[in-house]
Amino acid sequence: MKILKLFLFTCVLAACSNLSTDNIKPVFYPEHFTGLEAVNIVGYESAKLDYDLTTTANKNIHFSSCLQVEAVKDDDILTSEYHLLRMLRLNCKALKMYTLAGNATKTFMNELLLEKNINHLPATAYPFVNDYDKKTREGKHLKEYHKKLTTKMTSDGAIDVETETDTLLYNIMAIGDFNGDKHLDALIRIDWHVINAFGKGSKLVLITKKSSTSGFEELSLN
Repeated sequence: MKILKLFLFTCVLAACSNLSTDNIKPVFYPEHFTGLEAVNIVGYESAKLDYDLTTTANKNIHFSSCLQVEAVKDDDILTSEYHLLRMLRLNCKALKMYTLAGNATKTFMNELLLEKNINHLPATAYPFVNDYDKKTREGKHLKEYHKKLTTKMTSDGAIDVETETDTLLYNIMAIGDFNGDKHLDALIRIDWHVINAFGKGSKLVLITKKSSTSGFEELSLN
């Protein structure tokens, strides 16, 4: 089933390789949303989840919908599981954005979506460290910024990355036109872990590419 899905997706993108084309419908990738029960998404509010976390009172809390995820507060969940709550929230945000996305008519995203190459993504498509680090990343791509950047594709299509400071997983959550300009965009959840420390978390980024000669851009999620 995954092979067929990848084949169909490849055909869609190959048919419109760096060209204008007929409508490209939004696609969501449920394999990157742990706990999502339905493969065929009808709507955001009706999407069924099966996910559990632990409260600060050491009790189990079960999530069966993203509406429940929206309602929970940071201090409701054990600190040791906050990174999982963060990931769950970002998954729900990606799902909501997918249900609101429009069809695209242009794509220049083959390097990312078909080759699974993140080398030329903006260097800001990376976990936030501090304001200075963010400033130094502006105008550069990941391969240019990092002295070490090794990548490999996982069995479910995510991109496993290691830099000099972090291990990361780039999960393409959804594609579609998320800002109304008819260009194909990609929502990527980045899971990260600091190699020599205890820091870990997740970040959601929106990436696009508007021509064959321009670079990848990170769009605002607001």
